Amino acid sequence: MDRTPFALALALLFSACTKDEGPLHLPVPKPLGEPIDTAYFSTEVLPIFTAHCWTCHPPMGGMDLSVAEAHGNLVNVVSVGHAPALRIVPGDPDASVLWNKVNFTDVYGLGMPPDGTVLSSEELGTIRAWIEQGALNN
Repeated sequence: MDRTPFALALALLFSACTKDEGPLHLPVPKPLGEPIDTAYFSTEVLPIFTAHCWTCHPPMGGMDLSVAEAHGNLVNVVSVGHAPALRIVPGDPDASVLWNKVNFTDVYGLGMPPDGTVLSSEELGTIRAWIEQGALNN
């Protein structure tokens, strides 16, 4: 019996069985970059507080929103009237007393400013973006 066809088939079978080296081009993961800040406290958020909040929250008041003290009096600070809730919870506007106040949500009582003046959608968007980005003192 001629074994040539069998040997040829066996050689073909073994040549097809090679070690899998994986894909020829491995995808290169993109490096994680720093989050992009689009809302800056000192140049965008603080002017909103100065224009709308400072009259009721001056340096001699219980919640000083002056340039030097505003950030330290807002971020991760327990709300006096709504403890244990925080005035601003970095990264979570909906859990922040201030965000609910300026949006007149009634979650924490009357909205702010108390005269009923609503902040513009652009101002609200700036405050929300700043809180979502971690409420940095930038």
